[in-house]
Amino acid sequence: MPTPLAQTDAHDSHDSIRRRFHSQPVPTLTARKDLRHPIVFSHVRSEAAMPAPTLRPPVERAFALHVHHRPIHRGDMWLGGRHVALPRVGDGGLVIFDLQSEPTAQIHEGFEFSRFHLSQSAMDEMAYERGLAPVTALRSEDFLPDPVVKHLALALVQRAAVLGPEKDTLFIDAITLALFAHVAQRYGGARDPANRTGQLLPWQLRRVHEWAQAHLQDAMSIAELAALLDLSPSHFARAFGKSMGVPPHKWVLRLRIERAKQLLRVSAMPLSEVADSCGFVDQSHFSSVFLRTEGTTPGRWRRRLM
Repeated sequence: MPTPLAQTDAHDSHDSIRRRFHSQPVPTLTARKDLRHPIVFSHVRSEAAMPAPTLRPPVERAFALHVHHRPIHRGDMWLGGRHVALPRVGDGGLVIFDLQSEPTAQIHEGFEFSRFHLSQSAMDEMAYERGLAPVTALRSEDFLPDPVVKHLALALVQRAAVLGPEKDTLFIDAITLALFAHVAQRYGGARDPANRTGQLLPWQLRRVHEWAQAHLQDAMSIAELAALLDLSPSHFARAFGKSMGVPPHKWVLRLRIERAKQLLRVSAMPLSEVADSCGFVDQSHFSSVFLRTEGTTPGRWRRRLM
C-alpha cells in the first residue's frame, strides 16, 4: 500500500489522480498554500499494468513532473491525441508533461512514480520571489534520470512513512522551493541573480522566534514566517538557513520538542495533551518525532526524571 501522506484540498486531489492513473488510493499533499494555485505532490504506484490509457487531465497552463522510482520498459504515450513513442524510462527518469497538450499514457507493467503539479501561475510567483525572469516552459525530452528531483520526492515519501501526516507545511514548502530552483534552471533556462541574500538580522530572528513560540500549537508555513518580516518565502527560507544552520521545519521541530520536554518535566499532563499543546498531529506523531530526536519515547524520558 502507498505511504499515507496528508490529503490535499486542491483540485488535483488524491481521488482524481487515482482515477486518472487507474491505481490504488493515491497519497497526495499540498505545498505553498499561500500561492494562488498551490503545488500538489502525489505518489502513484501499482503492481499491475494500466488496464487502459490514463484519463486526460484538465487542459491548463501547468506542468506535471513525473519522476520514476521503477524503470519502464513498455508503454505508450499520446500528446494532443497523437501517439508518441515512449522510450525506456530508467530509475529516477524525469518526464515533464505540458498539460496544455492533454497528455495521456499507458504503462504495460507495474509502475511507481512521484508527481509534482506546477501551475504556470505558481512558477510565476516563485520566479518573482527569487528575482528571476518568468519561466514559461519546462523541457526534458530525453527522460533522463534526475537524482535531485528523485531525492526530493523520496524525502517527502520517507518522512511521511516515519512521521505520518503533519499539521505544518514547512517541510514540503522547503522541498518545493528547492524543486522549483532546480527545475527552473535545468529545464526552464532560468539563471539565479548573482547577488544572493545574506543572513537575517538579530531583530528579525527574535521576531520569528517569539512568534513561533507563541504559535507552537498551530500549523505553520514558510509563507507565514516570511510574512512576519515582509519577505518572500524564497528569500526568507534562504536567509533563515544561512542564519540558523538548519531549515525552518527542523528549527520549529526543535522548539516543539523543547516545549514538550519542559511540560514532561513540570507537569503530569497526559502525553496526548502534551502532543496537542506542542503542535503535533497526535500522540503517535509526537512519540515518533521524540524517539527520532531523543533516542527514547516521551513516556520513558519522563520516567527517567522520577
